[in-house]
Amino acid sequence: MNNNETQKAATAMEQRQEYRLNNQLTVIIELDSSADEEPTLVISSSLDISANGLRAIAPSAIPANNILRCCIRDAVSDQQFLLVAEVKWCRPYETSSDYLIGLSLFDSEGTDILHWKEFIAHCCTADN
Repeated sequence: MNNNETQKAATAMEQRQEYRLNNQLTVIIELDSSADEEPTLVISSSLDISANGLRAIAPSAIPANNILRCCIRDAVSDQQFLLVAEVKWCRPYETSSDYLIGLSLFDSEGTDILHWKEFIAHCCTADN
């Protein structure tokens, strides 16, 4: 890692405002599509999660500043959460052909954001 990459990583760590859990969940991101077509789904896996965001590894790039619907599934507890997220950034992931994506979750009506935050709180207490 060169100095520029080290500085970017340090800046990203400083921007985190809450505790992150290293849970690996399935994240299905729905890309925009026209009204008469099925949406394109990007199936990814989370690296870490928090009450208001997550980092995920995806097989394709997703442009930043997009607001998209996503479904996060936890196979262990058999729960799923329908959420709205903004893609904050996307960059190549290590040496693979995958991409690392930063998602910020929205407090939106009609989503499972409250259940998601309860899930995170439960995970935090279970870790202690």
